Amino acid sequence: MEDVLNKLKEIFMADKVIPRAKEWPDEQTGVLPEDWQPSEELTPLDTDPEYLEYSAEAVGFGNREMQWDLYRNIISHIPEGASVLDFGCARGDFKIFYANDYKLDLDYIGIDMNQNLINAGLKVYENVVDIRCEDWFKLDKNLKMDWCINIKSNNLRYDANLKLSDDQYLKDTIQSMYDHANNGIVILLDSTVHNPGNVLTWAQDTLGGVALDHSFSDNEYTLIIYK
Repeated sequence: MEDVLNKLKEIFMADKVIPRAKEWPDEQTGVLPEDWQPSEELTPLDTDPEYLEYSAEAVGFGNREMQWDLYRNIISHIPEGASVLDFGCARGDFKIFYANDYKLDLDYIGIDMNQNLINAGLKVYENVVDIRCEDWFKLDKNLKMDWCINIKSNNLRYDANLKLSDDQYLKDTIQSMYDHANNGIVILLDSTVHNPGNVLTWAQDTLGGVALDHSFSDNEYTLIIYK
């Protein structure tokens, strides 16, 4: 375990600040240069070869500080030493965050439906983080950890099922998380996408012990469900 932890620390300390290409908005102000010209072909992946491997933006966060703050919010609801199954893990950054903040090796498995992000994580973390490209609705029933987490992943849809509503997709995800957790689940949701009152009422009626934390952000809330 010590060797793994040291490797995680080494990788984290080597985390790069990727220079942004001229064509992209300033990270602080979001303002485009005056001489910028739009291009349908231009993406961050084109201008920053390592964008997918290192950028916080590539996994849905404005910057690394915002990403780590959200992770701290999630881990505050989980007892120290508990194992974690991460739904929508992207590169598996959560384990690197935990190693840096707590100086411990987290018993962690990450799953994501995006193969490109899984590949990026396997590359940058050199296979020391257990991340898998899997459909979280079709997980092995024996795959269980103490806590299941989901950090903003349900604000997006990964499936192509046009008959399944966003509301039902969220409920199915929460149920899958619940089924694969020994002690409980923690999920971070956008209140402009998923109404907190509606989600809380459904969770209480369906699953029982539920808490909702809206103190972290006006636009986001954390749903905690205990088993």
